Amino acid sequence: MHCGGCPALSGKRPILLIANMMPPLIGGTAVVYDQLARRGAPDIHVISASRDTDQARPIAGWQASDATKPYPIRRLPWLRPPQIESLRRRIGMFDLFLVDLPVMMFVLAAVIVIALRVGARTIVIGELQGLGWLAILLSRITPWRIVIYTHGEEVVQKGYNRLARLRGLALRSSDLVVTVSTFTRDRLAADFGVRPERIRLVTPGVDLERFTPGGTAEPFILSVGRLIERKGFDRLIDAFGKIAPLFPEYRLKIVGRGPSESHLKAQAQRAGLADRIDFPGGIDDAELVALYRSCALFAMPNRTLADGDTEGFGLIFLEANACGKAVIGGRAGGAVDAIIDGETGLLVDGEDIDAIAAALRRLLGDPAYRDRLAEGGIRHARALGWDQSARKFLEALA
Repeated sequence: MHCGGCPALSGKRPILLIANMMPPLIGGTAVVYDQLARRGAPDIHVISASRDTDQARPIAGWQASDATKPYPIRRLPWLRPPQIESLRRRIGMFDLFLVDLPVMMFVLAAVIVIALRVGARTIVIGELQGLGWLAILLSRITPWRIVIYTHGEEVVQKGYNRLARLRGLALRSSDLVVTVSTFTRDRLAADFGVRPERIRLVTPGVDLERFTPGGTAEPFILSVGRLIERKGFDRLIDAFGKIAPLFPEYRLKIVGRGPSESHLKAQAQRAGLADRIDFPGGIDDAELVALYRSCALFAMPNRTLADGDTEGFGLIFLEANACGKAVIGGRAGGAVDAIIDGETGLLVDGEDIDAIAAALRRLLGDPAYRDRLAEGGIRHARALGWDQSARKFLEALA
């Protein structure tokens, strides 16, 4: 699908987008890059990886997923060095020479060859933490325009490996930095010294063909995301426990998988809420839309962690809004750009269980107010479709 009204690229030199996070991997970042490439097809070419860097094994279903794409996509075995801890412990400090540098040199050579073959004019690096080194080298030894696309956590989180230490140099070496929220835009300038005129704000869009209102609301609160600490599912469980006696017909559904799953289930059990909280695990696209449409409201009280990890934007809030639901989110990171407090949902302190409970109580106890926020959410989401976002992205790169 092409972006209606986007600047025409056909006949010009294409854009090469390099990103680890592409479908079939699940997550907001994968959605962003897939949607941008779809609407820029066939003039956006994608390079991704066929193996999961963290798991050090092939990504399940990547061939079938790539076969459905309207844009050209090529896969390298790795885009960044694999995190095989057992191997790294055995070889110690030599992992830099035996693992990291060989992979990095292979990726650099492969990217240069592919960019020459497709006649690229711009190379977009879609992963600051793991691929910032590539931006540095490409900016120094090749003629292409280098753009870094940032989301949030990779900007604000403290560096956790040797490649992350190159973030500042990578950002300053690039010709342009695209980011998703005013929060990350301001942090790029304040923390890394990126000049404001070299930053472009491109808010992620929502798939307005897929996420639409419909169905009948049922008595449950929905929360969706990777089950990790910064999403605030633990605080949501505690807050639900406070309001559960007031709304005995309501349930809480926490959808997704992640490292916190067993902890969250144990927390629900300890709180005596196991019979009121559901953990459906991972679900497919159709099931997700059905849950958005049938829930009473959506809540994900995200927060910023001690190491700086936070929500870059919060695309999931727009998806719920597009399905006609009021939302509750944390006043942290880029979620403040995704939610208009008092118009499309409520922003709360994601650390404050009482504040989260108060927001739940207000929306569940006042259906008219909840409906007003839901209507505002639909209007907000419809102004932020992917066509508009893709157009801004392409204009930034023009």
